[in-house]
Parts: sequence; C-alpha cells; structure tokens
Amino acid sequence: MQISTYCEQLNEHVDSFTEVNDLIALKKELADKVARFSADEQRLSIGIMGQVKAGKSSFINALLFDGQPILPEAATPKTANLTRITYGEQPRLEVEFYEPHEWQEIEALSAGAGNHPQAKVARELVRLANDNEIDVFAELQKGDRKEFCTEDITGLLGLLNDYTGENGRYTALVKMTHLYLPDHALQGYEVVDTPGMNDPIESRTQKTRDYMSQCDVVFFLSRSSQFLDQPDMELLSQQLPGKGVKRMVLVAGQFDSAILDDGHDQDSLTATTDNLKTRLSRGAATKIHKMAAQREQIHPESAVILRQMTQPIFASTFAHGYANWSREKWTTTMLHVHGELVELARQNWNDYAFTDEDWQHIGNFQALLNAYDLARQDRKTLLQEQQDSIVPGVRQQLQERLRRLLDAVENRHRQLHKGDIRKLQDQQSACETRIRHLERILGQRIDETLHQAKHSSQKLLHEIQGSIGQYAQLNTRSGSKTEERYHTVSFHLFKPSTWFGGKTYTETVVINYEYLSPTDAIEQLRHYARSCTFEIEQGFNRLIDPDALKLSLRKTLINEIDTQSENFDPDQFRSMLINSLERLTIPVLTLDAGDMTQLISRNFKGEIKDRDAIESLRETLNQALHDVFTKLADCFRNAAGDLYQQLEQLRNSLGEKLTADIKRELDQLRQDFTNKQEQLDRYQHLIEQLTFAQREIV
Repeated sequence: MQISTYCEQLNEHVDSFTEVNDLIALKKELADKVARFSADEQRLSIGIMGQVKAGKSSFINALLFDGQPILPEAATPKTANLTRITYGEQPRLEVEFYEPHEWQEIEALSAGAGNHPQAKVARELVRLANDNEIDVFAELQKGDRKEFCTEDITGLLGLLNDYTGENGRYTALVKMTHLYLPDHALQGYEVVDTPGMNDPIESRTQKTRDYMSQCDVVFFLSRSSQFLDQPDMELLSQQLPGKGVKRMVLVAGQFDSAILDDGHDQDSLTATTDNLKTRLSRGAATKIHKMAAQREQIHPESAVILRQMTQPIFASTFAHGYANWSREKWTTTMLHVHGELVELARQNWNDYAFTDEDWQHIGNFQALLNAYDLARQDRKTLLQEQQDSIVPGVRQQLQERLRRLLDAVENRHRQLHKGDIRKLQDQQSACETRIRHLERILGQRIDETLHQAKHSSQKLLHEIQGSIGQYAQLNTRSGSKTEERYHTVSFHLFKPSTWFGGKTYTETVVINYEYLSPTDAIEQLRHYARSCTFEIEQGFNRLIDPDALKLSLRKTLINEIDTQSENFDPDQFRSMLINSLERLTIPVLTLDAGDMTQLISRNFKGEIKDRDAIESLRETLNQALHDVFTKLADCFRNAAGDLYQQLEQLRNSLGEKLTADIKRELDQLRQDFTNKQEQLDRYQHLIEQLTFAQREIV
C-alpha cells in the first residue's frame, strides 16, 4: 500500500487542502501499527476503562498483585493518570511530566471562570501543587522524565504514592507513568489503566486515545450502584475507538455497594442479588444496543464489539478480599463497607450472617480471572486478527480520505474553471449574507432550547424538593429483649414455719420495643441523593440533548440553504456547512452530590430507642435531606449556568464557525485566479493522480 508515496506526492498541497492532513495522519497510524508488529515482542494490550471511583486501581491490584495496594486508588480526576504495566527484569517506574508550556495552560484554565470538567481538574492540579508547596516550574525545568529502580515490588509503593497518589507530593505534575515488573506472567502482555477524558491538556487526552486505539481487549468498569449512567456512556462513546479493539468485557463493579442500596427492600441476600442482576442486565442491554445502533453506519466493527457487552460480569473487589485476604490487609473503606453489610443482613434478613461462600459469590472474581485468562490464551489469535485487519482497515480509510480530497479538488477546479474574480466576490458576498441569516435562524433554535431548559429546570428542582417528605419518613423497627425478674414468697398464712423465712423465684420475661435505625436514615439519604442526581441529569439532558440539538440545527441549516439564487449555489456550500456544524461541541451537564451521610453516622449509633433521640434522628435526617437538595441545587445552578454560557457562546460564534471553511476556500480561489491557467493545470493533474490512486487501491 503506497500511502507514503501518496503523501510525498501530495505534500505540496498541504497548505491548499486540509484533507491532505488526514492522509498524513493515516500514514502515521499505519506506521504505528506496522512498528507494533515488527517489534521483537508482540504484546497483547489489555485496557482498563472506567470513570474515576469505578474501582480500576483496586481491580488491577486484585488481578495482578493479590490485593497489594501497588496502584494507589484515585479519588479524583487529578490522580487518574494513564499507567502502563509491562514486564521488566527489575521493578522500575518511569514518570513523564507536563512540559512548562502545558502547565501554563493548566494555570490559565484554573484561573478562568469556566465550570466545565477540564477547568475543575485544572483547579485541582494547581491546588494540589500549592498544598505541597512545589515550585512547579523549577521542578519541570529538571526534565520531562524520571526513572526509579527498586529491589522489589513493595519498594514501588512509596514512589507511586508520591507520583500518582491522591495527595502525592508530585501527583499534580505527572502526565503518565510506566510500571515495569519482573512478573513473567506479563511477558507478551501489557495492562493499561486509563484515565477519563477530562484532562485539561489535550496532548494527554490524545495520548489516552492513542493508547486506547492500540488496545486489543478492554475491560470497561462501571459502578453497580450507578450502572452505565450518563457519564459512563459519554466516556464509553469518547474512548471506544472506531477500530482496533477486538474484545470488550463489561464489569458491573463494586457490587457490594448495590447490595447495600437495594438490600433493605428485599428479604434475603439471594433475592437482592437476583433482582439486581436482572434489572441491571436489562438496562445494560437497552443502552448498549442503542449505542451500537448509532455506531452501525459509521463504525460497524465497533457496533459488533459493543454488542458483546450486553451480559455484564457482576463483581466486587471488596467481597473477594473478605473471602481471601487476612483482615490486616483490608483497607479502612473495606472495613467500613463490611460493617454496613453485616448490619444490613442482621437487621433486614433475620440476623443472617455472611459466609465465605457468600463473599466468593458476590466477589465473583473467578469470572473476571476467566475473562482475563481467556484473553491471554487467545493472545496469538487476537494479535493475528489485529495484524490481518491492518491492510483492509487502512485501505478502507485510505479510500474514504482520498474520496474527500478528490471531491474538494474537483470542486476547486470547477469553481476556478467557470468563475471570474467579480463573480467570486459576488458569490462570497451572497454567501456571507446567507450565513448571517443562517446564524440568526440557528441562534433562534439555540435560544428556544435555552428558554425551555431554564423554565423546565426550575420546575424540575421544585418537584425534586417536594419529594423530600417521602424520604424523611422513617419506619420504626420492632425489637425484643429478655429480662430476668425475681420475686420472693416470704410466708404462707396457714404454715407458721414459713412466717420468718421465704423463697425467691426467677422469671424470664420477653420485652418488645420499637426503635429507629440510623442505617435506615443513611439509606434514605443515599437514595434521595442518587434519585436527585439522576432526575436532574436525565431531565436536564433531555431538554438539552446534544444529538437532538445538533440534528435540529442540521435540519434547519439544510432547509435554509436549499434555495438557489443568481449569486448563491447551495451545492458548493452545503457539505462545508454541514461538516462545520458536525464539528460543533454541545456541552453535557453532570453533577456530584458528594457524601452527606456523615451527619448521621457520626451522631447516631445502634438502636435509637429514647424518645428524644428518636426525634433528634428524624430532625437530623430531614436537615440532611434539605442539605443534599441545597448542595445539588447549587451545583446544578452553577453547572447549568456554565452550560447556558457555553451555548450562548456557541450561538454567538456560529457565523464565524460556519464561514471559516468557506472563507478559507474562497480566499484560496481568489489567489488561484491570479494565475488561473497554471492552477487549473495543477488541479487537473492532481485529479488524475487521485483518480489513479483510487483505482489502484480497490
């Protein structure tokens, strides 16, 4: 395949046609693929995807290190660095840092007024660097990489905490890490722990995409308690490459947390797990099939891969640890969750006690190991599939990119052949007039969407606030206790011998009582927070659905330009305008409720029986519910305000965005007219080259 030859031939046209850059990018993609399969060791790449807090680090620690906390658990986006784990003869850590100019971009984002995810991450990074009193630029001037070698794996623990831990001294400065381990099971394989796509520096986001495009197998982790929520689906849509991945495994992780959420409404562990698996599997199938259908036409290969994910593996790293690790290895969070599960079973399932078999069943780690081992066993087959798909895949991409370039060249040649300077100027003037009209019409569509969203969002908040009452209700539980009561019979009237003595009798009495459980209050609070978050996000994103808004704008644009006048040819501009519109980014709303349960857990323990304590618990729950609503409402208003601002900026810049490509094209044509015949011959020669190339690669 002569991509290099084509690129060399087309290099002189880079400044004239942006489509040439697409071919150069394809050349690099092919070079990367060829280099991979030319290496002495062909590694199967296994990617771990998921949101921050999805449990990826715990999953990898359990999978590769028997639960040792080698990889620190990332609690916020700032610590979610891309980490590669491969074989090495000695334990070694390579750290890559941001470059000084990239840190300047981070500081600029941090200082801005934006509330979008990239700005939030930038603020976290700057805050973390300040908290650790780091002279950032002095550190970054030392070089963009560091390398550390240790005697054994445990020696890496402190280093990883310093450079990737939640509050590590240098975490804020780290771009990515590469971990080499003397584990022969890693020979021929690599495990890639990927961050999300909210990095403030595009270069690191692009690096994540590049690594994901090289992954052969992907484990996608989603929290069972918020299974495949909108941020999950957004992440999956952004990170899933259009080609490359050969196998996807969907993991419903942290299954223990879902049991805590739903167990209060079921009468046994079995009923709880069965209900969860049925409900979550059904929801996953619906969402995954919808996404696969959307990708069918654009990337049919990825649609096939997506449909492999409709049967999730339900698993819990914590439960696996409860069954297999000594208590000394349990983290503080594990201990807390274990206590909550034990209390749940005691109070709701008739004093049920978990067994090791229960923990193994909830952990379900064998199913994960089977999926992991199957990928390893299929290494040669998967790598061969990748290698076999290189030529057909690149050929298809090459045909498509050559076609787009040929269309652009033929259009340029046609306009130059039949036009003149005066007609070109009239056409540009007519085009700009039409674009201003389009800008007003499309702006009206965005304004209508904004007006409806602002009105409906207030109604939505009012409805959610009104539901506080039902979550504030706490039902009393019934308890019982036994007491021993004593009474003495001192004499019998007709027996003088008993008059100066007596006998004591013991009686066991069962006393029933009612009480309130703080656990119930905590669960009510959690349910309300999740319900609020879900209802606000789903409700608002239905009002400002990015795909629906973009489709509406596209239809409006086509209707408006589908009329022809003497100076305006819609056929010339339709594809340019539609492509410009497709590149627009429509923002999405996401929220974080945080954790408000400590208000209850730190003040109330055990069974609440005293009347004053019962009243205090009810009041505390009610206050906590209002606090959750207030926090979410404030978070929503801030996020919505930022989203409104982004849409307003989009509306105000529509004209500029839509005319950028057209102005560039018309400016190039104007230059071509100064040497018209030479340029016509040049473009004709290019058309012949591209036509021949298309025939050659069929």
